[in-house]
This record gives sequence, C-alpha cells and structure tokens, in this order.
Amino acid sequence: AEALGNPADCTAGFEPGKGIIQLVSHANGNVAMLVAGYSAADTRNAAQVVANYQDYKDSLKGTKRVVEKKNNVLTVMEAAAPAPAPAAVPAAE
Repeated sequence: AEALGNPADCTAGFEPGKGIIQLVSHANGNVAMLVAGYSAADTRNAAQVVANYQDYKDSLKGTKRVVEKKNNVLTVMEAAAPAPAPAAVPAAE
C-alpha cells in the first residue's frame, strides 16, 4: 500500500482479472518489486510470471507490466499509460 501511495481504496488502480508487476523507486535509491492483483488469484498469476521469469523475460521490459490469464494461458502486456491530466483553464480577466 505504501508503494502505491496508501490509497484509501486498496483496489484503486487494479482491474478484476489482472495482476501487475511493477518496479517502484524509493527516495533512498532502493527499488522494490510490487507483485499484486485485484484478487488473490490475480496476484498468484503475476507471481507465477515472476517465478517463471525465463519463460516471460522477453515480455518483462520496463517498469510496469500487466498479467492476465485467459483460457489457462498467462499473458504479459505493457501497462496502459495513465490518462493525461486535463489542461488548466485560464482564469477569466
């Protein structure tokens, strides 16, 4: 929770049926690997990818990946970029 900014809703940023593998940098220079999911099954699926790194190493590039299981096959994909913040509206003069 701390690595994700302690959101009030612990499922914030997660989607049912998908797990994440994410590298999180800390101010002290350390890097943590977060392996989590919306449900326990989603977390286990993401952990399976990490545990079987050799099978997925070509898909594990970057700092965040999404893991999804369909038809008993684990798929690793790039995480969607967050939506851009809305542009500021200039103040009326």
